[in-house]
Amino acid sequence: MHTGAVGRNLWFIGVVTALAGLQPIAATAQIRTRPAGDVARLRHAVAAGSLDRVLHEIAAAAGVQLLFDPTIVAGWSAPAIPRNLPVTKALFRALAGTRLQARTVAPGMIVLERLAPANVAVPVPDSDIVVTALRRPTLLQRTGMSLTVVSGRMLAERRAYDLRGLTRLAPAVNPINTGPLQQRLSVRGVTGTGESTVATYFGEAPVSAPSGTGFDPGAVAPDVDLIDIDRIELLRGPQGTLYGAGSMGGTLRTIFNRADIADFDGEGSAEAGVTAHGSPSFAAHAIVNVPIVRGALAIRAVIGRRRTGGVIDNDRLDRSDTDRVTRESERLLASWTPSDRLDVEATWLRQRNRIDDAGVAEASAARLTTRSPVRVPNSERLSLLTTTLHWAPGPVRMTATASHYAWRIVKQLDFTRVLAGQRDSTAACTRYSLSLGEEGCGPAQRTRYQAWLDTRLPGALYQPMSVDGTSGELRFDNGDGGPDGWTAGVFIEHRADEVASYAVRSDAGTGLVLEPLDVTGVRLIETVLDQQALFAEWRHRIAPDLTLTFGGRVYRYHRSASGSTPIPNIITGTGAITSGDSSNTEKGANGKIELTWASDGKPTVYVIVAEGFRPGGVNITPELNDDERAYRADHLWSYEIGVKTPPWGGLTLEASAYHINWQNTIFATTSANGAFVYNTNLTSVAITGGEGRVAWSGARVRLSATAAYVDARLTADTLLGTSDGVGKRGDRLPNVPRVTYALLWDWAIDASHDAAHWTLGGALSGNGAMHSTFSRDSAFHERTPARVLVDAYLLYRRGAWSARLGVDNMFDALAPSRISSSNFGIGQIYAARPRTVTLGLTRRFR
Repeated sequence: MHTGAVGRNLWFIGVVTALAGLQPIAATAQIRTRPAGDVARLRHAVAAGSLDRVLHEIAAAAGVQLLFDPTIVAGWSAPAIPRNLPVTKALFRALAGTRLQARTVAPGMIVLERLAPANVAVPVPDSDIVVTALRRPTLLQRTGMSLTVVSGRMLAERRAYDLRGLTRLAPAVNPINTGPLQQRLSVRGVTGTGESTVATYFGEAPVSAPSGTGFDPGAVAPDVDLIDIDRIELLRGPQGTLYGAGSMGGTLRTIFNRADIADFDGEGSAEAGVTAHGSPSFAAHAIVNVPIVRGALAIRAVIGRRRTGGVIDNDRLDRSDTDRVTRESERLLASWTPSDRLDVEATWLRQRNRIDDAGVAEASAARLTTRSPVRVPNSERLSLLTTTLHWAPGPVRMTATASHYAWRIVKQLDFTRVLAGQRDSTAACTRYSLSLGEEGCGPAQRTRYQAWLDTRLPGALYQPMSVDGTSGELRFDNGDGGPDGWTAGVFIEHRADEVASYAVRSDAGTGLVLEPLDVTGVRLIETVLDQQALFAEWRHRIAPDLTLTFGGRVYRYHRSASGSTPIPNIITGTGAITSGDSSNTEKGANGKIELTWASDGKPTVYVIVAEGFRPGGVNITPELNDDERAYRADHLWSYEIGVKTPPWGGLTLEASAYHINWQNTIFATTSANGAFVYNTNLTSVAITGGEGRVAWSGARVRLSATAAYVDARLTADTLLGTSDGVGKRGDRLPNVPRVTYALLWDWAIDASHDAAHWTLGGALSGNGAMHSTFSRDSAFHERTPARVLVDAYLLYRRGAWSARLGVDNMFDALAPSRISSSNFGIGQIYAARPRTVTLGLTRRFR
């Protein structure tokens, strides 16, 4: 938001919210803050009675927050608990015989959950899942927001080891392929170039990709191995008032299993797979958790290796299975809990991914086949170090996070078609003549230029790029999870990235870039982004079951960019890029209002109005005028209503509906010669949609069905042609399917004659058709058909051993996730991996 009365109102909301957050809030009885001390003890005895009452009194007597679903303690009673007993022992006594257990999730915060028999693959019911999406522990079914949670156990059982696999379990997030190893994330149809519309967090640390030559960090979502994961949380809708980095469409949080200070444990796993029409695959990982000082200090190490065989053949170069993918990861975590008031976590990870070719087939060729003259290996290396401190010394709890990451990408693209497209360009011919000391482009000069152009083919873009990001967040809250409370914080980030774009020649025989580089042109771009934000939320119970929440975020962004062209590309005209620095600054505020109705044993209903924002920037692209060189910030308002039910005989329901008004949408456009992509602003977009989920958990069977509907349309004609075609009012946003869905099921079976446990499970997921451009009359229009994928698995557990037999894409569907055309290639198909059968073996150690 920028200027005007509405902007002034949001500034007022932000200031009032921040001031409200500074006022002392009286905690409710059951979560009163305890006095200083290393161990929380009961300040007075608790009389015997119903388990619900005894638990509330234990929490009040010890000054801790105790979080649980009232339905899991109904009907149970508890004995008297003596004074001065440590809270952990008090809860152990109270829960004896109930098959419930207490688990500390943060200083002064304890949750109760069902205790499943060892090795039984019964998923945790939704009513027991604890999430931290609101920056405090809450029960999933009592959390007043649109939220998808995928547990680490589900990821492992369903073999979702990367970002693409995750999205098949969470249809609310739409991955859009943008290149080898690259995908843009979209939630609720909010997708565009520039900064990512979906913020990606690892724990408390946000990570963004390099900007590249198109100033488009959102084109590459970070993709780490999903091994040893606690859970993944997808928050739908703008998230600027609790997350300092902000986000327009949603936030994706990956939460790793933390180091366990109590017990030693470990795991080793190996897997092999065979794929129809492709090469075999192999994977292995190992996990070890070691308490250094039992009860106080522990470390946890994770290592993973995966090689996925290629499936795409190149007929022109006579090569098979060219797109092999290699993933290597290491992770080291440490937990230090010197007292029950202080907790420190540190995480270091390193992820290396590589693909040996583009990984796309051509619509005009045989299935899973390309005729590209160039092979384009791509690689990336991400390193992240983050530390988070939780401190609860009194009535206020503090969380401080500092993180730094370095992300290196080597991107390669087939540039042959773009270069060949300039064969009849008079401008390119004239530039070539000038390089020889001549003028004009007569017949003889054109013939000479074309002969020289042929010597530069086949061609490729070789683009090493990097980003270094440092961020910090300091957050305070009133330390309880009651209906009255506040959260306030400050966030700072510094990001510096650079890219060197080499237009080079490739070997006609192998298709690989020649080494040393045979350079046609080089351009260099450097970008710096600094942002600072203050954010806060204040909630107050205005009626027995009704809570009102105000949120605000005040931000400042400053982006600077510089570019140079050491070797101008005569063919595409990069010499027209003006060297020098450009910068822009954005200031403003976001607001949020939420009303939540929640009562024990009844549905939770919420209404949210929230704003999202992305900063604009500058383009460093040839032959742009002053108006085209800068693109403005875009922002949106989201209006949402949702409902979640408590378990009714194991059945839970969730539904939400929303409408989004999105102004000045940042989107890509192409240069006149088709060689360059840069950012511009569309007029506006309106998005209407809804999401629903039905889940049922029985003694041995669990079913869930999730679906999302999105209708994203332009509300006015676009004033510029874009790389997705000229858009008219009513045209749908490209690459956004209207319908996505997933049906998941599993059935746990106990063997009657021994201690073995079997689980039979499956999934059906897919989406509707979509179009690659606004207009179907565009020369580059492609229709991606609807797709359906079916997976199944059989899991066997006995003691510390488990074995898994799985079939992915059971019916061997082509199931393209995207078909695209551009000046770089026509009819490029990002197809699903063909039918793959895997066998894995896992051993746990304790």
